[in-house]
Order: sequence, then C-alpha cells, then structure tokens
Amino acid sequence: MMEIEQGSSPSRTRLLNLVVAVQNLASNNFSGKLQFECPKGFKIISGEEPVVELRPKEKKYIPVRIIVGSDAKAGSSPIKIRLLDQLGILITERIKEHVIDVNNDLNLALLNAPIYRSSGEEPISVKIRVSNLGNISQDITLVCKIPDPENGSQFLEQQALINVKKDSIFTFTYQPSKGLARLSNFSINVSGFRNPDKEIFNSATVFVQNISSVQKYQDPQFNNFAEETKNHITTSYRKVGDNIDMYQLIGSGGFNLPSGYLHMRGNIALLNSQELPLVTNTNIVLQQGKNQYSIGSVNRLLEMALVGRGAEYSHTFGNDKKLEVGFADQNFNLVEKNSFLKYGYGFFTKGTINTNNNSRNFSATYIYRYDPFEKSKHSILGTEANYVFNKIWSMNAKVNGGLSSYETQDFTKPSFSAESNYIGAIKDYNLNGNYFFSSGYYPGNRRGSVLLQQNISKNYKNYNFFTNFIFSNFSPKYYFFDRPQISENTRFELGTKFPKVKNISFGLFYQFQNENSNSYNNFFGTLDNNELKFLTAHRLVEQISWSNYKTRQSAIFTFDTGIVKYPLNTEQNFQMKLNGNYSFRSFNINAIYQSGSYYLSEFAFSHLIAEDTDYKKLTLSLFYNENFLKNKFNLSTGLSYVDDIIYGKSPSAFINAKYNGKKFGAFLNSSWYNYSAGVLANNIFTFELGLTLNLRNTLLDPDKKGKIQVLVFYDENNNNIFDLGEKTASDYIININNVALKTTEDGTATYKNVPFGKYRLKQFIQQGWYYDEYVFNVDSYSYPLNIPLHQNGTLQGKIFFDYNSQVAVDFEHRASSVSFQIIKEEKIIQRTESDDEGKFNSFLPTGKYTIVLDQSTLPANTYCETKSFDIDVKAGELVIVPDFIIKVREKKVNKKTFSN
Repeated sequence: MMEIEQGSSPSRTRLLNLVVAVQNLASNNFSGKLQFECPKGFKIISGEEPVVELRPKEKKYIPVRIIVGSDAKAGSSPIKIRLLDQLGILITERIKEHVIDVNNDLNLALLNAPIYRSSGEEPISVKIRVSNLGNISQDITLVCKIPDPENGSQFLEQQALINVKKDSIFTFTYQPSKGLARLSNFSINVSGFRNPDKEIFNSATVFVQNISSVQKYQDPQFNNFAEETKNHITTSYRKVGDNIDMYQLIGSGGFNLPSGYLHMRGNIALLNSQELPLVTNTNIVLQQGKNQYSIGSVNRLLEMALVGRGAEYSHTFGNDKKLEVGFADQNFNLVEKNSFLKYGYGFFTKGTINTNNNSRNFSATYIYRYDPFEKSKHSILGTEANYVFNKIWSMNAKVNGGLSSYETQDFTKPSFSAESNYIGAIKDYNLNGNYFFSSGYYPGNRRGSVLLQQNISKNYKNYNFFTNFIFSNFSPKYYFFDRPQISENTRFELGTKFPKVKNISFGLFYQFQNENSNSYNNFFGTLDNNELKFLTAHRLVEQISWSNYKTRQSAIFTFDTGIVKYPLNTEQNFQMKLNGNYSFRSFNINAIYQSGSYYLSEFAFSHLIAEDTDYKKLTLSLFYNENFLKNKFNLSTGLSYVDDIIYGKSPSAFINAKYNGKKFGAFLNSSWYNYSAGVLANNIFTFELGLTLNLRNTLLDPDKKGKIQVLVFYDENNNNIFDLGEKTASDYIININNVALKTTEDGTATYKNVPFGKYRLKQFIQQGWYYDEYVFNVDSYSYPLNIPLHQNGTLQGKIFFDYNSQVAVDFEHRASSVSFQIIKEEKIIQRTESDDEGKFNSFLPTGKYTIVLDQSTLPANTYCETKSFDIDVKAGELVIVPDFIIKVREKKVNKKTFSN
C-alpha cells in the first residue's frame, strides 16, 4: 500500500514537500524503489529513485522534496509516483495534483530615457523592454503616444506574444514634424495592454529634449492646458446675384513683447456699391501682466449693448478680482467718415469677485449710453451672482435698476429688471426654471418683457415623464413711438417617453398653445391698435424613433394633430403636421407636411394673400455631409423645396467645400435660391471662394520676459571667474530646468522669452568637467549667466561572481543591469548600472562619496555580503572601486528518519 501526504509548504513557494507513506501488508519482506514522473519545470532534489526496504507489516514514511522551477506552467500539474519491486514490476501508482496559481506579472522598462536630439532631421527612437515575469505566455499590445502639434497626437502600436520568463525589445521610430522639432522638450507616453481585454499592465514616460544653442521658453503645462494663439490670414471673394461683388480680408495673430504680448485681429470688407470699406471686429490688444488695453472695435453685449469704435481696459487684482472699463461711440464701421460721437456713445464699468470660480462669483456693472435719436440718456446699475450649492442645486440671479432722462419730455423715468434661473432636484423630480421681468421703459436689451419658464421631469422605472410651461409677454413702451406693441405667448406641454423596445422608442405628448398680439392688425384690416388677435390650440403629438448603431441609421417620425381657434373665426379648426427624418451614414432626408396655421404670423400672412384658403406647407430636403483625406477635406451639400401660400414654390440648393491643411486652407461656398409666388419671382445665386494662410502659432505670455545669455568656460584655476587665457567650452550641454542648451564654438548659448522668476541650473557632467548646480533669479530683460566648469574625477568598478557550481542553486548568470547608487551627504546624486561584462563607471566632482549596491537588481538566488564602499574622488584622477563579490545561495539537504 502507498499513499501521498502533503507536507508543510508555504503558498506560492518554489519548494514542494511531499511525504510518501509505504506499508508492507504481506507476510514476507519487500524490496523495491520509488520512481517519479514530473511535468516540465519540476525537479526532484531528494533523490531520483529512493530504495524501499520493508519487513512484513512495516510502514515507512519517505520524504520527497521537489523544486518548482520558474518555467513551470500555471494550472494543475500531475506528479506521478510509482512503487516498483526489485525486478522493476509496477506494484502501485499514485498521482498528486499540484496547482500553480496564474502569475501574469509583466515589467516594462525604458532603455533610452531621456532622449537628447541635436538635429531637427533626426528621427525619434523609443526603445522599451517588456519582460514576462509570470508563468503563462502573454499576448500584449504596446501603444506609444507622441504629441505632435502639427499632426495631433500620433498613436503607434506593436503587438507580440511573450513566452514565460522571456523578454522582448520594442522600438518605436517617428520622424517629428517641424513644429515638434521646434519644441525645447516634450514627453512621450508608452502604455502596455494585455490582449484581448486591453487591460493596462504598466506605463512609462519618455522625456525628449531638443538640444540647440538657441532655445525659446516653453510653458511647462503647454502640452495639456496652455492654448496657442492661431495666427492666420483669410482672403475671399463673394458674388451675390448679378450686382453685388465683395472682397474680404480677415486675420488675427499675436506676438510676445519683452513685457507682455500684442494681439491683433481685423475684418475688412469692400463692396462694389460702397466707396468706403467696412472695417468691423478689428482691434489691437496689449496685455502686460494683469493689465489689458484694447483699442478699435468694441462689442460688449451687456444689459445695454455697446458696439462701435472705442477702447477698453481691465485689471486683475490677485487671482480672483477683476475691474473692467470701456467706451464706445456707437459707430459700427471703424473708418466711417461721420464725426466721432455723432450717433451716440456709451461707457461701462464692471467689477467681478472670484473671476476664476464659475460656481461662486459676484459682479456689479454700471452702463451709460446717450441715444441722439431718442434724445435720451440711459443709466443701468446692476449685479449678478452665480452660486452652486451642491452637486444638485445651482442658481444664477441678476438685478438691474435703470434711470432714463429724456430731453424732449424734460423728466426722468426709473425702471428695473430682475432675472433668475436655477437647476435642482427634489427626490426623483428634476427641476429647472428661468424667470425674467423688466418694466416697460427699461432701457436694456429686453424692454417690457416677462418670461416664466419651468420644466419638471421624473424617471419611473424605464418611463420618463415631463412637463414644460412657458409664458412670455413683450410690451415695450417708448415716448417717441405712440403705437402700443403687445405680444403674448403661453405654451404648456405634458408627456411621457415609453421604455425602449430593441431599437424603437415611443413618446406621447399633449400641447397647449395660446398666442395673442396686435402686431398683425393691419393684415386683418383692424384700425384699433389696442385690439389683440388670439390663436389658441390643443394638440396631441406621437413620436416614434428608431436607431441602429452598427449600420449608422436612424429615423424619427412625428405625427401632430389638434384643434385650433383662429382670429376672426368662431368655430374650431383641425390642424396637423407630419414630420419625418431619416439619416444613413452621411445622408439625411427630411420631409414636413403641415395643414393649418401653427402661429399667428402664418395665419396673418395667409389671410392677407387669400382669406378663404387654409394654410398648407410642404418642405422636402436632402443633405449630405462627409469628411475625406483624414478629415482635412469636408464636403457639405443639400437640396430643399418649400411650397406654401407665403413663400410659393421655392427650390434651393447649396454646396460647401472646405480644406484644412497645415500651411493653408481653402473653401468654396455656393447657393441657389428661387422664389416664385403669384406674379413675384426672384432667382438668386451666391458664390464665394476663399483662401486661408496659417502662420506659426504663438503661445502668448502676459508677464515680463528676459533673455538668458549663457557663457560656459573651463575654470582651470577654480576661482569661478573667466580669466584671461582660459578657454570657452564648445559643444557643451547645460540644463536649465528641463531645457537643454548646447554651446556654440565660442561657448555661448541663448535662452529666449524666459518669464521673470527663479530657475535651476541642473548638473550635467561631460568630458570630465562639471558645473555646480544652483538656483538663479531672472530679474532683467537681458540676464548674463556665466558657468565655470571644474574638472572631475572618474570612478570605475565591476562585479564578480564567486560560487561552487556543484552546490549552487539554479540562477541567471547575468552581469548586466545591476544598479548602484552614489551617495553624498546622505543624498543620492547619481545612479549607474553595470554592462554585460559587469563593469561600471561614472564621472563625479571632487569629494567623498559612498557607492551602494542595489540588491533588488541582482539575479535571483544571489547576494552580496559587502554592499557599499567609501571612495574619495579627486580632480583628473581615476578611482578604482573594490570588486563587489556576488555569491550564490547553496542547496540545503535535510535528512529525516521515520519509523513506527
């Protein structure tokens, strides 16, 4: 009889202890042996075929020790143990299943980081080593992301299958664009993914430095957050019909100044029917620190819009307070011959607290405007606040008070407005609302207006219920205009969207609409300006939508029916609208059929043309939009047809083509429209052709900037002064923060557009010479930086393996990639690694150091007893470090005796 018992072995250990219990049940002696059969990666270390000698009824316990190698496969591995007699005949056999947990550890290491490039034509080569430290073969994908400003982020991919305890070296090569080569430094991200689930196992960043004798400052957050100013010039020619020709020039751009930056934009149009060009949206902006000055076109859409020729100024206090003032003469064209202030003028001032906090800020504004046509002077003083209470509730509120002085009436009229909107939720009900009120003589943009809007929605299981209510009233009042103007609209909607069934969704809505106004009384022959005409409707809307993501198709059909009461009619009328939309890839088709007037304006126009004819409208359209040439070329075209009593039979078409390249762009816009209603007919063709020239983009900096003039020399007498007879250092690389500069033949380099502030000169030892690392402060527009070089010493050493091959355990005889730390004054100042021969070297300034072996980088099952040495480096001398003796762990043989 033979049984296998599991010994005491820690989990995930490489040593497996088994005990084989053998008992002789016969009445005579037994003599035989044990024989083992193990999978690949398992090795018996307690004897290959131990002898078994048993007396009658005797039982023995035989220990078996097995090494589980690193190449053992994951999963269940059968270990067979056979008991044979002395003639080799099989007596019995047992199988022990040993389960090895899956280990999918992968290591990703950069082999050439950082990367220094001395030529703009030199390609970037990123080398990565991926090591499979686990016990299963792994299919991986490496993705290398290169941030090219001209071509966008470039993603390079490579795939490989890495076997157990093997590694692979991947090389990504990329030829950078001129824009990328101009950057002083940038980062390349490398990420590793396990296939097929794209599970990320590691990532690394490669820092690339473009070495040059002249470098420009680059914002450290340039790649992620800073926005470049697009410098471009666009010229176009447009022809409208047979009589109008227009030439237009549009451009914008900016450049840095020693203190701040200057930004300009312009828009100039010249028509054949006008003597003067039309110059709008044209100004010059000077930004100096926290001050901004602007002159030219002013376009501020405040409570009273100020548009015209003028100037603006703003100042930021700290980081959260801002003051703005501006003046405009209400003349749209900058080169208009009319005298300054002829068409009126205005100015404003605005103060804001927490300018960079969109969730909680407060502002106050004062606006003044003189209107020569109304002969009035208007003033508005108002406040605005934004406040986010939590993730659910937020609110915006405005309060404005107005004061108007009229010269003709010789009196002053006060007015005011208030507005508030909010977003929030109460339990499962989502709420949002917008409310506005202004008095009749309020001089702001929305005079005599009332708006009440409230939306409520709730999701219940897979249903969505909602209700919307809108009430608006527009009743402005003027002293120079006697006819009253009143328009009022009330709209209420209630509905639900049912659960989606496969790709189909259905919605059902009820709508109520009430509109009244006196604006169309002339269309009905009514002379009473105070009489209001009403349109009231009740509608039921059914909506069905379908979509298929894979085939890129979607369709929406809306069926709208209702009853309506029109002005001048006492009975109810039927109305309906059918709206269908279908899209397939780049095509979109839309059709609308309407019977009955849905708005008071439609009824008024149709009544004026034909009193006894019901309003009907048919609209058909087909559109196509697609990008080509890697999204550089866009083509958009379409056809439309409208047929109703107001517009007649009106076909139209358009085609727009646009190309966006690196250096230039071009566009072509053309449209055709035909109008035919009764005896009226018109045919209009429009054609436009333009060209855009893209100039080099600029990252504008509002702060003061200086130029660092670098001089590098060999300080042979160590007095830190460039003495007569000492030589300059040519082709020497220095590091300022993360920027690498290489000196010219006369030992100079230039770092331009550097904002005032503190910078660190980082040590970069070369050619046996070094400079001290320190911090300096740039506080002038031209900053001289003299860098004396001092001679350093050379350190050399090696590792040596000392072991007995007969008793040593298995190990990887690897001398490369063993890491050492060089420490001075308890700080790690340098790291170095051994080569394939176990040798290492380093260049160090004079001084005392400690070199320490990093044992975690040694091969498995090896160790070093003496892990550090103290060394003294002297200028120009070679220091030999004593050998680091690497020893190998030895096999341990344990003998145990078992008996009854």
